Amino acid sequence: MRWPLFFLSVGMLAVPAGARSPSDIADFAAQEARLATVSHRLTTAGARWCPDTMPQPGWMLEDRRRFDAGDWNAARQVYDATSDGPFIAAVAPGSPADRAGLARGVSIAAINGEPVPTLGDAPTIRIDATIVMLAALDPAAPLTVTDGAGRTYRLDAASGCASAFRIERKGAQAAANGTLVRLRFELAREVVDEAEFAAVIAHELAHNILRHHDRLAAAGNRSARLVRATELEADRLSVWLMADAGYDPAAAVRFWNRHKRPLIRAATHPPRSERIAAIEDEMAAMAAARAADPGARPPLVVAPPPLE
Repeated sequence: MRWPLFFLSVGMLAVPAGARSPSDIADFAAQEARLATVSHRLTTAGARWCPDTMPQPGWMLEDRRRFDAGDWNAARQVYDATSDGPFIAAVAPGSPADRAGLARGVSIAAINGEPVPTLGDAPTIRIDATIVMLAALDPAAPLTVTDGAGRTYRLDAASGCASAFRIERKGAQAAANGTLVRLRFELAREVVDEAEFAAVIAHELAHNILRHHDRLAAAGNRSARLVRATELEADRLSVWLMADAGYDPAAAVRFWNRHKRPLIRAATHPPRSERIAAIEDEMAAMAAARAADPGARPPLVVAPPPLE
């Protein structure tokens, strides 16, 4: 999958993390590790029916530019980062990155022998360039990574649903822009149950899989009615993502029953009761479909309805 250049220049810019203490940085890194593991499971488990795929090495990337200057010494110790450039913040257990021996702190200088470009000084531009390079590769082929010291690692192929993931300090609590899933640090810390955490990520990943960003643009407006329709679609597809990744889809219901504070504007998002009903209905529909055909694919992927 090839993503447009605006992915580098606009779509993925983020403010510096601005951690305030070593323990805070360590907690931030811990949430990145959770996201690396959950996102790898979700993307690779759904790869057989995702319309767009890309290599999913099973890592989460960081960059020193995302930290305030006064915080870098503490961050460097937490991440064991020794060089400039994008570096690995976390590795999903059992992933290609893990099996290849990549670990927290290893810098990414080149992929398949091609240097990671520096196209500006934005906080995430070098991470973004790395992700775009990955998205252009054959997801069914192995790849090599060269670190800042010149060591080369061979990673087995791991095709996954096309999306990148990031923990951020500011912005929406959870959001997807077509190429990136963003999760706010505070929400990640609050959702301690791993299956509920997966439900949040699966919902945002579903937005990207279903191309809601592009479909809303093609519809010519982002009316509250259309946005609500995409939210319910994402709730429904998240059921399939979670089930295929080995998570209990009912965790999404538990999340909405437990999370009393609003995550988003009520004007453009369905009420919790409607979301829970959609999730429960999709769980029943999936169970029936898989009983008749264990390889059944999500109807929303097979034939996504028009937004109208």
